Amino acid sequence: MSEPAAQTWVLTGMSGAGKATALRALEAAGIAGVDNLPVGLLDAFTSPRRSHPAVAVIDARRGAELAGLEQVRGAGVVFLDAPDAVLVRRLADSSRPHPCAAAGAGQAAVSAERTMLIPLRAAADVVIDTGALTETELAARIINVVAPAGDLATTFRCTVSSFGFKYGPQAEADWVIDSRILPNPFWEPELRPLTGLDQPVRDFLLATPDSAELIERSGDLLDWVIATARDRGRGALHLAVGCTGGRHRSVVIATELAERLRGDGVSVELHHRDVQRPDPR
Repeated sequence: MSEPAAQTWVLTGMSGAGKATALRALEAAGIAGVDNLPVGLLDAFTSPRRSHPAVAVIDARRGAELAGLEQVRGAGVVFLDAPDAVLVRRLADSSRPHPCAAAGAGQAAVSAERTMLIPLRAAADVVIDTGALTETELAARIINVVAPAGDLATTFRCTVSSFGFKYGPQAEADWVIDSRILPNPFWEPELRPLTGLDQPVRDFLLATPDSAELIERSGDLLDWVIATARDRGRGALHLAVGCTGGRHRSVVIATELAERLRGDGVSVELHHRDVQRPDPR
């Protein structure tokens, strides 16, 4: 077996063993992934030294390219497998064409694929039998292999952003909180030219009971959401807080929630999309 590099991995294995599920889990955890990498580009993928994990999927879809792949240099190899009966059953429920369909249907295709993948199976540093695993269990297992405890697996990345609904939704967001239920500093003449980054606007909003309750209730909910997401193998969440123009209420609430969520294995990035738009007066 090859000696695994600390940060670079090749994900491979049988069709129906869960490679797509594993790759989605890794990408959700913030780990860079490349699907169906041509074998000719493997050395270029594994040669750079990396500060963060990266994964490339190479499997039977590469066909004849695999014939010359006798070893994988500079990367660890994770091979996903399952009993033939499980693979045949999963493939029967799949709409994707099997890469070895020319050999026949069902068991014939599975057997042909096993033969094709012998070099990669022999090079595997880690073999995961997914036959009895749920998608959640597989996600946790693959993340623990690629980014074990003490690295990315213990740090949940939360992005908190503010935005104005009048300029369009925050399309990347997983969760959206609408702060338009709060009093609007825009209607206070002395506050209108300011933003939620200015202390008078913060003081105005944070002095209202509704603002305090929105922050408290949202924070409690998000603590549960993050804990549940981590249990399911997810490693990131984008929370967006919106108000009408994205300059006052959403900026204050997003800032407060970001501060509340930061810590205990959660890293937070705070962005204000529309706060610098021109004063609408």
